[in-house]
Amino acid sequence: MKNSVKETTELDNISRALVELLKKNHDSFKSLFNVQLDLLKLFDKQVNNLEATGYCDYEVAYALYMIIIQLIAVMKDKSNSKTADIYNGIQQSIRKKASNFKKVLGYFKNDDDEKDEDPLINRFKSLSGEKTHPATKIKKELIYREWITPVELERTLREKHVLLIDYRPKKDYLHNHIKFDNLINIEPRQIESLPESSTDSDLEEVLRVSLSEEEFQMFLIRNKFDLIVVYNYNYGSTSKERLYGILDLLEKENPFTSLIGILLNNKYISSRLKIAPSFLSGGILNWYHTLGADYLETSSIKNGDCLKEETRYLTSFSDYLSNSKESSPSEVTLANENNSAYIRPVQKKVEQFDSIPPKSTATVYSSPKVELPLTPTSSTPNSPAPPLQPLSSNGKSPNNVTAKDVTVSSKKSQFLESYATGLVNLGNSCYMNCVIQCLAATPQLTSFFFPTITESFSDHSYKRHINVNNKLGTKGMLTTSFVELILSMLNNNGRSFSPSKFKKIMGSLSPARQFASFDQQDCIEFLNFLLDALHEDLNQVTIADPQERKMITELTPEQEKNREILPVRLASTIEWERYLKLNFSIIVDYFQGQYLSQLKCLECGFTSTTYNAFSILSLPIPEKLNKSMKVSLDECLQEFVTTELLDDNNKWYCPNCKKFTKSTKKIAITRLPQVLIINFKRFKMTASGGFHKLETFVTYPVNEELDMTPYWPDVGSTISANNSMSIEREKEILSTFPVRSQVPPFKYKLFGVANHYGNLTTGHYTAYVHKSSDSKKARNWCYFDDSRVTFNKSPNDVLNKNAYCLFFQRI
Repeated sequence: MKNSVKETTELDNISRALVELLKKNHDSFKSLFNVQLDLLKLFDKQVNNLEATGYCDYEVAYALYMIIIQLIAVMKDKSNSKTADIYNGIQQSIRKKASNFKKVLGYFKNDDDEKDEDPLINRFKSLSGEKTHPATKIKKELIYREWITPVELERTLREKHVLLIDYRPKKDYLHNHIKFDNLINIEPRQIESLPESSTDSDLEEVLRVSLSEEEFQMFLIRNKFDLIVVYNYNYGSTSKERLYGILDLLEKENPFTSLIGILLNNKYISSRLKIAPSFLSGGILNWYHTLGADYLETSSIKNGDCLKEETRYLTSFSDYLSNSKESSPSEVTLANENNSAYIRPVQKKVEQFDSIPPKSTATVYSSPKVELPLTPTSSTPNSPAPPLQPLSSNGKSPNNVTAKDVTVSSKKSQFLESYATGLVNLGNSCYMNCVIQCLAATPQLTSFFFPTITESFSDHSYKRHINVNNKLGTKGMLTTSFVELILSMLNNNGRSFSPSKFKKIMGSLSPARQFASFDQQDCIEFLNFLLDALHEDLNQVTIADPQERKMITELTPEQEKNREILPVRLASTIEWERYLKLNFSIIVDYFQGQYLSQLKCLECGFTSTTYNAFSILSLPIPEKLNKSMKVSLDECLQEFVTTELLDDNNKWYCPNCKKFTKSTKKIAITRLPQVLIINFKRFKMTASGGFHKLETFVTYPVNEELDMTPYWPDVGSTISANNSMSIEREKEILSTFPVRSQVPPFKYKLFGVANHYGNLTTGHYTAYVHKSSDSKKARNWCYFDDSRVTFNKSPNDVLNKNAYCLFFQRI
């Protein structure tokens, strides 16, 4: 910060510019009158500070009075007979402030020009009844600024001993904050909980619990710092000219008033600050816009303590399996040897930023206008070391298998895609059998569980990826049982096998032992349970701390506002990266996609958008007057993304209107997986509370391709009228994120169909699964009816009206 103030001629020019802006925004006498009242209050505050402490923000005080003087002339031109008394009253009030202005003006005078009034003259004035005031002792050596710009703060951090206070909720602080060692977080709710007469000692007791020991000790010696600077998200002006912040003071109440008041209300003289705290104009958002991503950092929570850290994105499933935890910390240089608290980042042109901190405990969205950057300095993560090759049960490395093993392994792909084993019905277990047949034919699963196939199928390397510490999983019991079942199917190729062991283990692990009975069940419910259990067993990211999980899963109001105005492709990507902080497994990597759901109030226009992961895309079946008419899969997809009107008993509660309002609901697919599972909603609740099955024939491509590209939102796609981001800017930001297979076109080939016959209680399930043929046997489409297997079925048979769930493989 400069050790000088602006010349009065420069302040006069700034004041005139501010007056012109005020005239444009306030063209009536009433409006100008209200502005004058606010300006007078701000001026009185500066004078009161001067009289109480011997200093004030002289530039602001001078500019305020000059604006007041000029505006009274504008008010005169707009005054009439009805407002004449009001005008005269405020004019008299301004004249009375002239003596106070002289005190402020005294700061700008040269010392040799200042001469004390003759004491005899003062005595004469006193005897004549004229009021006199003792001269205020002005501390010219103190340069105080009520608020400072990011450039001024950056310079001050290098030159002075400064304490920063991040005055935002803890969650926002963890998302992003200024990169500086002498930094503490005080939450607004902590100040709001204190009585108005509270002292700094009262605040100490509150912070003793919330701050770390190091941070609390820093606060205890606050009187040792040259300056304390407070900031929140975006309060104050973003102008490079500091004094333009006067306009913000007129429009918005200063959120730091209570905090600063407590800091200055000292119980003990020993804790008195060297100078009153300042606030950062425009908050952390302006700090970022001015200085860039290198001047921000993020924190995570561990055992209740905040830890500052740096990391990189994990770009693929193999990254997680490699257990590589190396990071690439940003390059920094020590800016000032004498003030080691401030590490100044190397200056770089800020072109890449990310709305979510790649290693913070929560996402993203820190702004209703722009995403705060919290990516690593380099947008391209270092390639992790390749996964260590596990030893097999006989002590051999997979790289040293025998010639016999190599011969068998070379046929791995063909065998995994051609084996056909029936599954015995254990009593209404057809719902399980049809799903297992389809999943067992999914290349991503079989290749993961059997990366190398020897004669004995002895490769159990998948077990090293089981997360036994995940409380949401089964400690690997279900996954191991599932793999053993597939292994038994491989060993019984061409025959049938009883999945009784798997059924028993799976049933005991299911919620409320739902699948332990021999009752008929919905195959979609079973499929959801199985995929979820496999995911949690193999989830490579486990965060046990409930507070940390909450910070990741819940968004702040600022983040929610920002999400509403971002382009769909960018918002989807950001949300996906946030989702991966708690969920990363082979199931997520291959089976899960994402869709958005937006609710919009038709009265005020308020929107609320959520991004949800899915493993199964459940599609409605459009109902037609002619029940015998066929419906295409594309029509089901169109029905899924059609905007729905919410009215009558189905109204949405708008948080802005604070009432149930007529609204719309819009759904759009935002990410497409490698394995796309589509389920038709065939069961519909009736008015009496029962279920009715829709027997509509839904057509779908069997040997043809399914092109989902039209349903995938490309760059530039929006669902908000408030989006103003250019396509070029969106592409630039997206380039800093991992692609994660989201590159069009999205074309799929059908490889499995689960069929349902009958009704909900007395139905039967079968499956069509495509298998590879060889010189010995033509398999193609195989029909699995529990233990019975029929080969080489016609595509016309596969396309049937009983189709309930479709399995597609991206090609």
